[in-house]
Amino acid sequence: MDRLTDQPDPESDAPAQDPAPEPAAPATEPATPEPLTATPAPESASPARRFRLGRHTARRFVAAFTFGVLGVLAISAGALAAFDASNHGRIMPGVHVGSVDLSGLTPSAARARLNDAFASLGEGELVLVAEGTTRTVTYASLGRRLDVDAIVERAMAVGRSGATLERIAANIRNMVRGVQIAPEVTFERAALRVEVEALAAAADIDPVDATVTTTADAFVVGAGVPGRSTDVDAALGSASDVLVDPASPANVRVTVPLDVVEPAVTTAEADAARDAAAWIAVDVKLVDGGDSWTIPGATIRGWITFASTPDGGFSPVVAEAGLEAGLTEIADDVARAPVNASFLVGNGNAVVGVTQATAGRALDVPGTMETLAEIVQQRVRGLTVTQVPVSTTIVEPELTTAEATKTAPLMRKVSEWTTYFPIGIKNGQGANIWIPAQDIDGTVVLPGAWFDFWDALGPVTRERGYKDGGAIINGRTEPQGALAGGICSTSTTMFNAALRYGLEMGARRNHYYYIDRYPLGLDATVFQSGSGSIQTMSFRNDTNNPLLIRGYGWKVGSKGYVKFEIWSVPSGRTVSFSKPIVKNVKPASDSTQYTTALAPGKRERIEYPVDGKDVWVTRTVKDAAGTVIHQETYYSHYARITGIVQIGVAPAPAPDPTPTPTPEPTPAT
Repeated sequence: MDRLTDQPDPESDAPAQDPAPEPAAPATEPATPEPLTATPAPESASPARRFRLGRHTARRFVAAFTFGVLGVLAISAGALAAFDASNHGRIMPGVHVGSVDLSGLTPSAARARLNDAFASLGEGELVLVAEGTTRTVTYASLGRRLDVDAIVERAMAVGRSGATLERIAANIRNMVRGVQIAPEVTFERAALRVEVEALAAAADIDPVDATVTTTADAFVVGAGVPGRSTDVDAALGSASDVLVDPASPANVRVTVPLDVVEPAVTTAEADAARDAAAWIAVDVKLVDGGDSWTIPGATIRGWITFASTPDGGFSPVVAEAGLEAGLTEIADDVARAPVNASFLVGNGNAVVGVTQATAGRALDVPGTMETLAEIVQQRVRGLTVTQVPVSTTIVEPELTTAEATKTAPLMRKVSEWTTYFPIGIKNGQGANIWIPAQDIDGTVVLPGAWFDFWDALGPVTRERGYKDGGAIINGRTEPQGALAGGICSTSTTMFNAALRYGLEMGARRNHYYYIDRYPLGLDATVFQSGSGSIQTMSFRNDTNNPLLIRGYGWKVGSKGYVKFEIWSVPSGRTVSFSKPIVKNVKPASDSTQYTTALAPGKRERIEYPVDGKDVWVTRTVKDAAGTVIHQETYYSHYARITGIVQIGVAPAPAPDPTPTPTPEPTPAT
């Protein structure tokens, strides 16, 4: 017998059921019986025969089942609604936090119960420890407590999510079994950071850099000291783990980790820098041919400082200013002034030849500094270098031999002036006048250059033959009041020689009173005072050719004279002087002084009477074309001097001595 097989209803997606009898088809569409097809049954099918129901029977079954399920759901929804209504605004039954039952409590009641039950979380203290430094912090000051807001929020969410049946099942299960919410502990993290940083401030130690200091004869190392630094973030992590653990005891010690902080300059680095500096601070010899100059190691030591290098090291540094200063100190020794060519004047008052010019030498400071800097680096690398070639520059003479040779045949004597003077103690027996004349003799003043009286002389010292001579002090002549007294005869003579060639004149000052061996109103005093005041005489060669100055000085009988000649290529200038204008004359008087310093009856004049006056003299200089190129008026104010004649007298006789009374004897008692 064939097996009958159920087939799905092509008009329905519902699973095949045992259908009820199919109703009759509408009259408009005659029912057509469906053929029963015999097919093999699926392996999962029951061995019993299953007969396919009609389409209408299946639809009735599905509808009935659906209405049944909806009925159950309606009943469950009603029950759930009633359950939710009874627990509205309250925590569902069965919810616990630890041993605390929150079932049926409102959020505020739950918070109160939790705060009361877990109040001990705020009782206790945390002890932070770092290398013997401790800091005790109470839990209360950190705000340690149960996080009731988060817990109550979680408790209120229990049983209030998911599909209806799932919620019903979950609430039944929670009521039977209960649900646990883990306690959550919170605290003020900012407050904890403040406490940890306060501990760090007390426990941290700044490292001390090693140093190298310079003494008079050595470099001394000051040892570096490591520091320590609190690992604040690690300490916060460890302390936080303790504070959030509900099971932590009431007293907890947390060891704060410390890191060793090495100094920026370690002792080893300072030692190495000191050793390198010792290599640098050694004598160095600067050489130029056969000449040499030594810079002592002690001097170099004073140039050395110590500093960190860009690559993080530490090394000696030679100050550039020190190098420059050290070289400047020897620059004068290295320097060799050039010698200008000069002119030779023969007996026939003509230039007969020239002297050879010689180039000079100057220290090339930048070039030598560069060489020394390289030597320093070599010494740092351990190389022994003690000798350095010095850099120099050639200083050419202003008047070369060739130029002088070309000019010599054209040279003529263009001006001269002579001053006669009495030889005596007021001028060092003439030495104070002749020595400066000899110094000036042969001086060449190039075009555009200035002649300065004091610069033209050698040292004014007793070793060179200068003596004490006359000086005007407080309006009186002191015969031996100053070294080189009387030298003004030389300066006045040179002034008048330059004045009469028509040169541009510079510094000039008249004497305190008029001395009649000088041209009226055209004298020129010079001096150097102990206070540093200097009066000089100067002029400028404003011609186009060099000037040769010849100086002479001799004595004729009891008198001496000094003479200066100026030789040059004639410029064609003419010089004229006005007649001196004399005003405000104050006649002088004479006086007598008696002194025992002279033999009785001997007379000696120590001061001549000199009239006081004001004098004006104008000089006019014209060039070859007759154009005035210089015109100036020299004003001189001369003081009145009262003459003094000393007459010797015998000393007054000594008074008779007063007799000393003889004491009377004292009677014995």
